Amino acid sequence: MPQYINHQAAPVIRIGSSVLFIASIAAVMGSLPVPQATTVATAVPADKSAERTMIGFEPLCMAEMPGVPMSLCFMPGTSAEEVNQVTQRLVSQWAKDLAERPLAGEGDGGTAYFSSTRWQLTGSSAQGAPANLTWSMPADGLSIPDDLAGGAASPNNLNATFVTKFGSLEAGKSLLRQVYARWSELSGVNYTEVTDDNAAWGALGSTTRGDIRVVGRTFANAGGVLAYNFFPNNGDMVIVTSNSNAWSAANNQRYFRNIIAHEHGHGLGFDHVCPANSSKLMEPFITTSFDGPQNDDIRAAQRQYGDNYEPNDTYNTGSAVINESGSTSLPNLSIDDNSDVDYFKFNANIGATITVRVSPQGPASYLNGTQNANGSCSAGTSFLPLAVHDLVLSIYRGTSTTPLISQNVSALGVAESITNYPVLASDVYSIKVSSASTTDDVQLYSMITTIVATAPLIGDFDGNGSVGGGDLGILLAVWGPITCGSPYDLNGDCVIDGADLADFLTRWT
Repeated sequence: MPQYINHQAAPVIRIGSSVLFIASIAAVMGSLPVPQATTVATAVPADKSAERTMIGFEPLCMAEMPGVPMSLCFMPGTSAEEVNQVTQRLVSQWAKDLAERPLAGEGDGGTAYFSSTRWQLTGSSAQGAPANLTWSMPADGLSIPDDLAGGAASPNNLNATFVTKFGSLEAGKSLLRQVYARWSELSGVNYTEVTDDNAAWGALGSTTRGDIRVVGRTFANAGGVLAYNFFPNNGDMVIVTSNSNAWSAANNQRYFRNIIAHEHGHGLGFDHVCPANSSKLMEPFITTSFDGPQNDDIRAAQRQYGDNYEPNDTYNTGSAVINESGSTSLPNLSIDDNSDVDYFKFNANIGATITVRVSPQGPASYLNGTQNANGSCSAGTSFLPLAVHDLVLSIYRGTSTTPLISQNVSALGVAESITNYPVLASDVYSIKVSSASTTDDVQLYSMITTIVATAPLIGDFDGNGSVGGGDLGILLAVWGPITCGSPYDLNGDCVIDGADLADFLTRWT
């Protein structure tokens, strides 16, 4: 576990009659004196929603940190005294660990979303590159240290807790799978569930255990902590099973799933986002009025890991996801930086028409900002998610680098369309989405493609739209026995002979 000093508690947030909490833990590596824990202050946010619940700690001094500490979740109703006690124990324990270990090489993370933290993996470390992560659940009994208070270790009991809370281990795992599947659907992160070898807690991911390991344990002095998570390159999560009575079963265990989704957001490298107005999963507080990642959270994921169809930045890696007849709707796509392009490949026959429309995606505007150093939420500034990149829409044939048509006539933030473009030769075609802007940020968009296909012209073997001399040459070149079902076998008898030639000549145009 990374070592840290200069930990600090942030404000108690009082909402209506409920007392909810956020806390912050600073971590500045170096030869600094260990400070005393600060006391808990109070603040009153503008949002008065009674259903908002605490879901995380916010690291401070993010830009200065070579390593990022764990993020924790508190139960609603936890007292200020309990939050302060947990914070003071963390200060004491982490300072002790820091004094016992060398600084060189400690810390494996960086700053969070606003400072471009992501998993650093072989072949997929660059911003916007997809990542393949594994996850696993160790067996019950694995010794899990007390990262909250530095007390005695306790055995993992998450498997048994899933049975008690959800009826079976598989039912609990299914909820985890749903969370990872949703993050994967919305990003370039791919997850594989693996068996855990029950190596000591803190062991790195390997072929015998997950990059992300999920465990649970009871804590004698956890207060209202629900769970905690580590930042990349460590995505491990510890669920405080002694506080599992807080989990509500409503909406397919949405309360539990949103906690896991939020905490795994930290495990992907995302920081808290403000203001706390129930619009983003990664706010310091959440509400169960929505399910899983929202627009801003998707932007964070796709900025770091690209969308679900990456890598598709070239013709050769183009995504073959477009229906060759009918409509295809693809939401949650993105241009993730100032050089990203997306290719989508498909086959089309002569006489078909191609209609495609790309539309910037998201609310017209929302407030977006970082969490303050004292743990309170900033008011944020107005952000326009529809107007980050000026989208350009192009159609290509085959491997040609010259577009057949390119469209960039709409204003920034407005959809671009190509309507009923005629296919003049049967071939592989590509739709390319790019940007005329130089903004180094992410633009979400959706794409709807409709291909009105026509049946290929029988006898038009060279795909030029007519039956003639070129096609005759092709027919004569394959004369004789041929694979049954070949398009050159016009009468279907598995041989090219005079009967096929006679049929062919009747089609001459």
